[in-house]
Amino acid sequence: MRTEVLTRPESEVAGPGPAPETTRWHPATRILFRFGFVSVGLGMAGTWLLHALLRTLGLSLGTVTAIDKWTTLYPLTEWLGTTLFDIRVDYTVTGSGDTAAKWLAAFTVILVAVPVTGVWSVLDRRRTHYVRLVVLFRLLLRFALVSALLLYGMIKILPTQMSFNLERLVEPYGHMSPMAVLWAQSALSEPYEIALGAAEVTAGLLLIVPLTAGLGSVLAVLVALQVVLVNLTFDVPVKLFALQILLYALVLAAPEIVRIVRALLGHDVPARTTPRGNRILVGAQVLLGLWLLVATTVEAYDGWHTYGSARPKSPLYGIWDVTEYSIAGEQVPALVDFRAPTEGKPPGATERFRRIIFDIPQGMTAQRLDDSIVSFPARIDTDQQTITLSRDTAHQWKLATFGYVHTEPGRLILEGTLGGRPVRMRLDQVDLDRFPAVARGFHWVQATPYYR
Repeated sequence: MRTEVLTRPESEVAGPGPAPETTRWHPATRILFRFGFVSVGLGMAGTWLLHALLRTLGLSLGTVTAIDKWTTLYPLTEWLGTTLFDIRVDYTVTGSGDTAAKWLAAFTVILVAVPVTGVWSVLDRRRTHYVRLVVLFRLLLRFALVSALLLYGMIKILPTQMSFNLERLVEPYGHMSPMAVLWAQSALSEPYEIALGAAEVTAGLLLIVPLTAGLGSVLAVLVALQVVLVNLTFDVPVKLFALQILLYALVLAAPEIVRIVRALLGHDVPARTTPRGNRILVGAQVLLGLWLLVATTVEAYDGWHTYGSARPKSPLYGIWDVTEYSIAGEQVPALVDFRAPTEGKPPGATERFRRIIFDIPQGMTAQRLDDSIVSFPARIDTDQQTITLSRDTAHQWKLATFGYVHTEPGRLILEGTLGGRPVRMRLDQVDLDRFPAVARGFHWVQATPYYR
């Protein structure tokens, strides 16, 4: 099976040119390429790159979402979901990349690629190779990979993807999901998160320029392997896309990996000869790469200041112990009663707050006596010294209204109504230095391991 044409990255530099007359692919190679071009090239990498470019043009989220829905071949996807799997396809954006709609869309693309490949093979049966089309295929994979690596890399370099939340300091380890554990430990060390992002951005930048694309593809394989590993082992819901990214990187890096393996085994590896490139094609690739770099940097910078580590802090920022809690003037002790509350009994473990956490300006988090965590949309008015808790971010369905007073440094009195009942709380601020996770710091010299 002759596939040597597939291992010529220099064709991406030179651009499409006349193919050698002796080039002839095995029939199975031609069929496999057609299927890969339709499913992986157009159906997966092509649609991702289209969405990435649309986002950079400032189109509304609704427009991009609508286009995204059509590129998933949604009428067929919905029919397959109902007919084959007996599930209703929901396209609601949830932040998860592993929704049933996403998996069904990938399945639909692969399924559609089968008959398309068959028809293409019949109509184009006399063609002996696809040397020129390989150039387009690899360009689609390269720039889909570039856009993904730059996006995910920049939101780590400007720590946004894993941002530190105060509640993680008091939430029991066993209450956290595997993904929350991964996010918490990554956010705890910004240099570590930045290093992860730097590796992704470096791979993406190397992939932009054809001359360094081979090195970039090998680095992209290593980066993608690490992402796939943590996504699978920590149940991060981006498994499908991570596997696609790894596939793109492996296809692009295959020629380089073969050369590396041959060199490690002691075989001669001839120097790669690179013909003079098409300057217009190379320039267009560099401009596209720079456009994606600028766009992802701007997107990451906005996210960093909106919900990343540079986001604004609550005016009452900190962790506060609820040292006194009364309902209608009656003191409620900090005693855990896991039974349902009954007449004459103290409130259950989920009704009295143990701690109040103010982190972001538009929210408040409470920890109950059973250590469970509940968050509320909040509006804090520092002029009127009031706190309003609601069910919704528009504050149309109010849950509680409190007035607050600083009686002394590090102490707050909250008084108002919660659930229709008068509630008064005394809050004492917790010194964050009591948590080794944030106070321990870095030490070159340690007499003994600090493990507690």
